[in-house]
Order: sequence, then structure tokens, then C-alpha cells
Amino acid sequence: MKPKYTLRQIYGDNAVYTPRTPYSDNPWMMDDPHKLDALTSREVAIADIPVLVHRATQTEKAQELHQLAGLPWIEQPYSYETQEEYLAQIQAWCKEGKTIVCQYIHDLEHMDRQCYWMDAEKFNELNTKAYIDHLIDSKYVPSRLNVETYRLSDAIKNWQPPVVLKPGDDSPTSGGYGVTICHNKEELTEGLRQFRMTGTESIIIEELLQTKDNYSCQFVYSEELGIQYLGASQQITDDNGIYEGNIIVDKVPEKVIEVGKHIMERGVEEGFVGVAGFDLIVTEAGDVQAIDLNFRQNGSTSMLMFHDALGKPINKFSSYSAQSPQQNNYFYQTIKKYIKQGMLFPLSFYDGDYFEESVPSRFVGVWYADTLEEIEKREKELLPEEKNGL
Repeated sequence: MKPKYTLRQIYGDNAVYTPRTPYSDNPWMMDDPHKLDALTSREVAIADIPVLVHRATQTEKAQELHQLAGLPWIEQPYSYETQEEYLAQIQAWCKEGKTIVCQYIHDLEHMDRQCYWMDAEKFNELNTKAYIDHLIDSKYVPSRLNVETYRLSDAIKNWQPPVVLKPGDDSPTSGGYGVTICHNKEELTEGLRQFRMTGTESIIIEELLQTKDNYSCQFVYSEELGIQYLGASQQITDDNGIYEGNIIVDKVPEKVIEVGKHIMERGVEEGFVGVAGFDLIVTEAGDVQAIDLNFRQNGSTSMLMFHDALGKPINKFSSYSAQSPQQNNYFYQTIKKYIKQGMLFPLSFYDGDYFEESVPSRFVGVWYADTLEEIEKREKELLPEEKNGL
């Protein structure tokens, strides 16, 4: 059970990694603290460098799941439970001269710009919605307009729904948050009202593409490795564009990989080092269009790293939550059952019973089987009632 690459190979021996979304005010980030804390151990299995994780991911239950899957349990030397502990560890790493790899830029008072593994401002710039126009060939970008909010009333007259609204400032986004799909004028009016309420200085208006397939196409780069294609998977999103997981498919169109490599090459030219994944749409007309660039570890990165080792053609990356604290044991036993059956690969288990007052447990993992039907049949036991048809 070895990944294609480790974060140590990509970022170096002195690197440490914090996947946690920063403790800062950003309207375009998920704000569920338990979900954010549960994701901190998602890349531990591919790390081979220290990862700053929440302590609820380090319990005996999490260890048991790894052992059942044949994964060595690597206890993390750095953990936190509170915001104060998290920030103290980040600042201690800075003082020790560690190379800190993160998912998002932190507030300056929380993390000095010299502590990042690459130029911090460039890292943030590459991950903003507006920068795509400056980075890649325009033929790979949907029709869009980045307009200052105060000029919006005039600009929107030239656009008819369906359209997509995105923040046009330098705030990073995550998981589809900050993206509003407007199918009619009523939704467009409400979407614009919501953006104005956040105080956003500029808004991107973008055509809503007629989508045939939606891929996350991923690459890695370091000076030693060069640019390497990691793989691609089809993305699962809900009707509002919120990310819900990925499925590895048998064949990825060569044109998708070519466009992804073009984007990665441009990012590397600007100084990027690391893992990156690009949301690439194949339209009904067969064109490949880039709708989002994620110059950071993606949700499905670990799945792609382990795809060959898992030995099955179909993999599905997803995360689940127990429906209530009272369901935590059933949730855990169900996960154990499918790990034992050789169908489910654990990445992270967030033990809701770790807390003095229990919360719903959470799990992040990869299904692997010969067909998607096999996976979906068993997945129902872990899905919320509304998705389970109950």
C-alpha cells in the first residue's frame, strides 16, 4: 500500500504540512469547524512528513481502521484541539525554520510570509478565481467578465441567465463555496444581493457551460520530479455546485490531460511547486474549458496516489458523517465491515466520542471495486437519510 508519490518527495525533507483552513474571516470557505478539523488527516497516508492534525483524528478507533486496511499507523507528533494551540504550533514551526506547506494563505499575524514553501503571495494569487484569465490561453476559459461591484448594474444588462457568479477579489475559495449558479433572473437577482452583502469589491460573471463531463485533472511538480501527471477523476457536485467527491474513470480524454498540462506548465513558470488539480469541463460540443484552478492538494489527491496500489478499476473518494452522536458506533462498525471486506480504504476518521460532549463522527475514504454499482449499493449504509431515499 504505497502511494505514487509522497509529500516528502514533492516538498522536501524539512517540510511540514497543515491542511487546516485558516482561522480567519472568509465568506467563501466552509465554516463547519468539525468538518474542517476532520479533514486535517486526509493526506497523512501520502505525507511522510509531519502533519498538523486535530487530536480527534488520532484515537484508537482511527488506528484500528488503518491496521485493518494494512496501513501502518503513523502517529503524528503535532496535534491541536483549539485555535490557540493551532496558531501556537504554526508560529513555533516558523521559529524553527521549518518549510510550511499549507492549503491556503494564512493571515500575516498568524504566519510569516517567509515560512511558506513557495512565494506566499503568488500561491494565493494562483488560487484566486480572477487569475485564470492572466494565466492560461483564453480558448480554455468560458466567456466571463470580472466587474467591480459598483458597476454591476450596468454590466449585468449584457448577460442573460443561466450564468455563474464568483468572487473576483483575491480571497481563495474552497469546495464550490462562493460559486452561485443562476438559472433564471430571480436567482441572479438573489445571487447578486448575496454578493453585495459580503462586501465583495468585484464579481465574476461567467457563462454556465453545457457540461458533458467534469474532471479534476491533477499534476505534481518539484525540481527533482519535474511535472508529473498524477491522474484524473470525474467530480461529483450537487445542484448548487458544492463538491461532494470524485470517481476514477477508465478513460480520460487526451485533450483534458493536454489542457491540464498546459495549465500546470504556466503555474510552474510562475513559481509554483507542489500538487495541483484543475476543474476541467468537457462541453456537449467537445471543448475543454477550465472553470477552477486549485494549486494545492485536492480532495481526491490521495485517491489518485493510491489508485494503482488498490488494484481495482473503479475508485470513489468521498466523506461521510454519522447522522447523530447516538449513531457513532453503528457508523464506525459499518466502516469496519467494508474495510474488512476489502472495499473501503480509510484516510481519516474523526472520532466524535473523543469530545466531552459527543458530536457525530466523520470519515474520509476511498471505495474500490470492479464496478461503480457495487460501490453505490454498499455506500447507502453511510449516506444521510435524504440521500438514501429514506
